[in-house]
Amino acid sequence: MMRRLPPHYVPLALWLGRWAPVLCAVAVGLIVAADAEARVGGGQRYSRPSSGRSSGGSGGSGDGLGMLIYLLIRLCIEVPIIGIPVTLAVIGFFIWRATQSSGRVVLRTEHVASSQGHVAPRRRAGPRLGPLLKSDPSFSEPVFLDFAILVHRRAMEAFSTGTWEPMGPYVTEMAQKQLALGHEKVSRVDDVVVGGVRIVRLARDGDQHRLDVVFEDTRTETIRGGGTRDVIVHERWTFRRAASATSLPPQDMQRLGCPSCGAAVETDKLGACTNCDTPITAGQLQWQVDGVEVGQRSRVVAPEVGFFQGGDEGSVHVPVLQDPSLQAEARKLLSRHPGLTMDGFGQRVSLVFHELQSAWSDSTWDKARPFVTDAQFQSLRFWMDRYKKHGLQNKLEDVELERTTVVKIGVDAWYESITVRIVGKMRDYVVDTSTGKTVGGNAKVPRRFAEYWTFLRASGTDGTTKGNERGCPSCGAPLDQVNQSGVCGYCDTKITTGQFDWVLARIEQPEAYRG
Repeated sequence: MMRRLPPHYVPLALWLGRWAPVLCAVAVGLIVAADAEARVGGGQRYSRPSSGRSSGGSGGSGDGLGMLIYLLIRLCIEVPIIGIPVTLAVIGFFIWRATQSSGRVVLRTEHVASSQGHVAPRRRAGPRLGPLLKSDPSFSEPVFLDFAILVHRRAMEAFSTGTWEPMGPYVTEMAQKQLALGHEKVSRVDDVVVGGVRIVRLARDGDQHRLDVVFEDTRTETIRGGGTRDVIVHERWTFRRAASATSLPPQDMQRLGCPSCGAAVETDKLGACTNCDTPITAGQLQWQVDGVEVGQRSRVVAPEVGFFQGGDEGSVHVPVLQDPSLQAEARKLLSRHPGLTMDGFGQRVSLVFHELQSAWSDSTWDKARPFVTDAQFQSLRFWMDRYKKHGLQNKLEDVELERTTVVKIGVDAWYESITVRIVGKMRDYVVDTSTGKTVGGNAKVPRRFAEYWTFLRASGTDGTTKGNERGCPSCGAPLDQVNQSGVCGYCDTKITTGQFDWVLARIEQPEAYRG
């Protein structure tokens, strides 16, 4: 026998019957829009628009929010005993979402925005590398990360083929076993694209330094017994090296030969190079992987896309972080390179900014190759491949670079770096390539944003910059023959190491940037 509703629930039941479909649709739309991934590098998860209107065409989050507020007010008036608690719960939900979003890190190479906000004190950076730099002044974080990516890729190849001998100086037997244990159901790994790599810890262990490095990559795994799967994998690799060792030059770091003589790796039973008799298999001269922890593994799924407002992202209003030693470092850099001008550097920033947005929007990422480091190129390709795989394309139109502000200058043994906070604006939306229909973003109203971009250049250059020139910095030829390794097809010169001009090495969101 069906029970009757208590009298005070009847108005609520009638109200929900009339408005529930609309309320559910609005709520779902808001949740999807809040987590939408769009734009270069993967998303809007950091920033929320602080002003501006929704597109009005496809149902932006601004219209949804207005409808939700209207419905909640109606519920409070018509059924206050229910409406007031529900309204408080909705407010609590959005406060929770805001606090959760501030902790997420999403790799983006988007556009740029600058801030008119005040300068904030510099926050503490990641792991302090001072103890390592004190004993090894030649250490360079960009060089090490490129080396780590190379070792990671070669190690995955060795796992797939079972040929570990050439990697003896770079991956211990223990690490090899840990890698195999983390892939016990996998027979081989292919198409590895590193989407993110960072140093998370430095420690001293007796007479060795240890660096923990976190990788995020996509790959295709072949399952034992048949079948393949595309997955995103998070791993933590521990690199060790004798505390007394000093870093090799960048070109030698990338060779992966004997760390002593440079010959192809071939060792005797005691772990010494057969060419120069130097022990090389225990981290005596070069960083060596001593531990592998395979963490979260998840299937590659289509990027989440949702509609959002135009106007300012929250990132625009995050206070500018400026290094306290900026002025002193700027004087040092300019005295070392009298030919360097900030106007010339600004033109280079503008060129790189627009070339990257164009390459991303057209899904022709190879065109961005001359302007970014190896690691940055792979990181951004990680996201573009994900869009392509699922029939999506992120379109960027009416791109403007509004302003750039230098916030940090650094110099190590091999590279000089300049970090700028940039401000940009563009129409940013996602289309389904099979139908041409807009499925996310905002195709009508521009969006302003702010990011920190770090540019590198080799320390040995003469200090001048080519500004907005688009030719090969070595031979002057067009940049239409630069391969994925960054080598010009006309003169066979690698042009993406910063040996000739500034190249983009890193993009960070204002909410995550630590100076």
